[in-house]
Amino acid sequence: MVLIMGIKTYYGSTAWWKPRSKKLEISIIEYGPNVLKFKVDGETHTLFNALRIELLNDKEVKFAAYKIEHPLFDRIEFVVRTKTIDPLEAVRKAINRIRRRFSTIKKSFMKAVEAGVTNPPFVSDKEWDEFLESLNV
Repeated sequence: MVLIMGIKTYYGSTAWWKPRSKKLEISIIEYGPNVLKFKVDGETHTLFNALRIELLNDKEVKFAAYKIEHPLFDRIEFVVRTKTIDPLEAVRKAINRIRRRFSTIKKSFMKAVEAGVTNPPFVSDKEWDEFLESLNV
């Protein structure tokens, strides 16, 4: 099943926030047995810092970094160097790990939303009541 929806339907929109509507354009600069270098137009830190961190957690990855071409433009250049694994496969695996992690976070967040406002375990009942009173909740 393929679900197609507009970007405003997916992300929503408010008077003070508008989603980016630019499509990601990815171009491969270099691809070899142990190196992958690519450019992405349309995104910066949001996705690629998470990808960089996840790649660096992989023991088969020697190096993963990106640079932003200019602060005014949403363009990055990303480099991955690996020991023995194909660098594109390392990127695919890292993306899948990120997806699983966000799925877990989403489930936990939705469970917390359903539970409503609760007292965190590190705050005493008295402090929590005072906090809620200060918010008029």
